[in-house]
Amino acid sequence: MDLFDSAMRAKGDLAGALEYADDPTNAMAYFYLYRIEDGRTGSVIDAIHIRSGDWAIAEADISVRWDRDERRVGWFIFGALWATFDTAMGTKHGGGYGKDFQPDIPWS
Repeated sequence: MDLFDSAMRAKGDLAGALEYADDPTNAMAYFYLYRIEDGRTGSVIDAIHIRSGDWAIAEADISVRWDRDERRVGWFIFGALWATFDTAMGTKHGGGYGKDFQPDIPWS
């Protein structure tokens, strides 16, 4: 099953998006930071490779959301933060996870 979730910043200029392609030969999960142009998804600003391989997750297990200041966008699975883009600092955190790894990424 392929999964996708996204969240656009309130001012409509940026969005975070998770894509998990459950291809039997090449399953992969990526978290993207997109520029929004004319109300539509524009160019990819940056990407984080989350993991490769089969993964037993469902739509209900994932969410993409912005922090209260809309400075950071994060991807959460089972309520834990797995990756984030800090748009003010231009940094990213997370990714490259193996099976059953739980990250420790700060979130305010």
